[in-house]
Formats: sequence, C-alpha cells, structure tokens
Amino acid sequence: MFLFKKRKNSNDLKAYISGDLISIDQVNDDVFSQKMMGDGIAIKPKGNEVYAPCDGKVTAIFDSTEHAVGLTLDNGMEILIHCGLDTVNLTEKVFSCKVTKEQKVKQGQLLITFDHDKLKAMNYEDVIMLVLLNPGNAKNIKFVSDQEVKAKESVIATFE
Repeated sequence: MFLFKKRKNSNDLKAYISGDLISIDQVNDDVFSQKMMGDGIAIKPKGNEVYAPCDGKVTAIFDSTEHAVGLTLDNGMEILIHCGLDTVNLTEKVFSCKVTKEQKVKQGQLLITFDHDKLKAMNYEDVIMLVLLNPGNAKNIKFVSDQEVKAKESVIATFE
C-alpha cells in the first residue's frame, strides 16, 4: 500500500497574515500603489502575526522599527513584506521581528508580531504589503486579489 502525501507547491506564495486581500493598486501610498518598488499584493489584516509566505532566506530587516523583512527565494526572487504605511516614522515599539538576517525560514514560519491596537490608536494604516523587488528566475507571476485569506493556507500568488 502506498501513502501519498500532499506535496507543497514551491511555486506558490501563501498568505502571510489572515485578512482581506487587495490589489496593491488600492494601497493608500503612491510608493506602493504606483509600484515604484515593484508589483505586489496587500492584505488588510485580521490578526497580529506575520508569517513567511514561502521558504527563503532573510536578507533584510528594517532594524529600527522592525516593520519590514526582505526574503530571497532559491530561484533568486526577492520579496519585501512591509507592515503598515509610514511606519518607518514610528518612535514607539509596535513591531517585533522574530527572525534574524541571513536566517533560513520555511513557509509559515513567524516573521513579525505587532500590536495592532497600538498601531491603529497611533493613526497608522495597518495594511501589510508583499512587494516583488526582483523576480529572479521566476516567470508568469500572477497575484490573486479581492478575497478573504487565511494565513499560511491561502495562495496569494503563483509563478513558474
């Protein structure tokens, strides 16, 4: 008797937080909505934990506020997960990064936690973006949008 395991598709990016998935064009910041940094997707969060959307290596962390993490996949694709709008200007601790630079991570591994209530109380928009900085060797990248997603489960992008 053979037992078949459901294989994880390494050409998928999974939801990095639960919430409402929107097109990056709808983000209330020209840097993201006009794709100045690259194409991507955004999630209006229903939670406070941000997970790795794929296997990769942590290649960047915004140290002062811990609101952004960069990942590089084996195929050379580089992505940035950026929490909130204008959060680079935070003077209080809201985000806590749970990984270190150069660390290898697996899809679904916790990257960042944040105080959602504190962020909203300080009048920061809480939308969380995934930006494709460099496609590497990936081709035919397709982002999903306008649906509710569940962290670590819902596919938000596919590529070859």
